[in-house]
Amino acid sequence: MKLLAPLLWFMFCLSLLLFSLGLSWQVNKSVNFTYPFWYQVLDISSHIDKYAPQNKYQKQDFVNTDAGQHQQLFSDVVVAINNHGEGLAEMEYHLGAASKTLFTHSEVVHLQDVSNLVDKLRWLWLINLIPLTTLLLCYRSKKLLMPERKLKIHASVVSLSALLLSFSVFGFKKIFYYLHTVVFPDNHQWFFYYQESLMSTFMKAPDLFAAIAINLTVVALAMCIPLYYYIAKINKSLL
Repeated sequence: MKLLAPLLWFMFCLSLLLFSLGLSWQVNKSVNFTYPFWYQVLDISSHIDKYAPQNKYQKQDFVNTDAGQHQQLFSDVVVAINNHGEGLAEMEYHLGAASKTLFTHSEVVHLQDVSNLVDKLRWLWLINLIPLTTLLLCYRSKKLLMPERKLKIHASVVSLSALLLSFSVFGFKKIFYYLHTVVFPDNHQWFFYYQESLMSTFMKAPDLFAAIAINLTVVALAMCIPLYYYIAKINKSLL
């Protein structure tokens, strides 16, 4: 029974964080994950200038498209993966009156896999509302007390240390690639060289995805921390 309060508190923290990440996704989606900002910071234009002319699928002329079109294409991808993948296969880039299909079949399959994952995570977010609401009401009404501050500090330090250690030892890229092997079907391509993929080129993978992870985390914490402290204050626990 001594472990029940810490376990419920840990479940509450994870549930609150998952809830905040879901809201953060919606916020970031509405601003295209600040792609125009990261486009400048990551110098994606130069990246396109370097790799688009090396494209193996007769799409070398993508180098002649401008930043405005790159940003619009990314916006279209965001809309598609959040709408069950609709329109991915029909996406095109334009050069004057001419147009070309943007993605290869393998890229469309991968982006559809991403869209399917987004759909599953959306259901997970909805299901997560059940334990979150239950625990939230219990803590707010004081029917359930949070564990003592010392235990929570230890749990927070250990969790944060484990996370930081993982990224320092393996790095974002290795963790990012490993998660792809776990999440996506074995027979579907998920790694694309810049020379064979305009998708990887104008998204500068995986650098842009590290930036998106920062976006999601910052916005999620900006929502999660105030709500947690509000509940903790009502529960007479300041951490």
